[in-house]
Amino acid sequence: MSDLDYMVKQWTPKGEAYKAVLADPKKGVVAMLTGMGSLSYGELAGERMKLGVLLHDPEEEHDCFSDNTYNSHLNDAIGIAGVYENAYTRVDGSKLSGPSLSDLVKEKDASLDAEVKAKLGHTLDAMHAMAKRGETVEAYDQMIGEGNKDGNAVVQAAIDGLVDQTKSIQRVISALDLGQIELEGSDSLDNPNAVFQ
Repeated sequence: MSDLDYMVKQWTPKGEAYKAVLADPKKGVVAMLTGMGSLSYGELAGERMKLGVLLHDPEEEHDCFSDNTYNSHLNDAIGIAGVYENAYTRVDGSKLSGPSLSDLVKEKDASLDAEVKAKLGHTLDAMHAMAKRGETVEAYDQMIGEGNKDGNAVVQAAIDGLVDQTKSIQRVISALDLGQIELEGSDSLDNPNAVFQ
């Protein structure tokens, strides 16, 4: 609870994270895109998902004690889309929204904005399918199990969506002329043979 309390305080108008993102608008946008791209590619698609599919190891699920991995992954994808569109639905169903990264991209290149939104939506569809399977058919550690072609395919579809949306996030970085931004990589995606060494 103290970690969550710390995060809440960081993002109040007087919080350090809030101030840091707003102090320099360009740095704020860079931070948003770096977070979106690194979570999409290196962290979520690579280390959290592809590694488990490669190794078929039930211990490679994110929430190995709660069997809630499919929801963790889904909520990460919802968070990525939320950062782009500046949209959030509270637990009580009320919605928060405002000026967004999407608006900024749309001003530069409306077709790129539409592409990003479509890819974020495609990833969310794949994540929802994975979560539905997790709730009705089998746990995530079974989905990534060896010989489970259908389960592996459901997880792989979500991975593919994350990788594809990262390509569009990189195009956004270029379109907004933000310079070189290094997104987190993953041996699971970039050099799968290294995983087995």
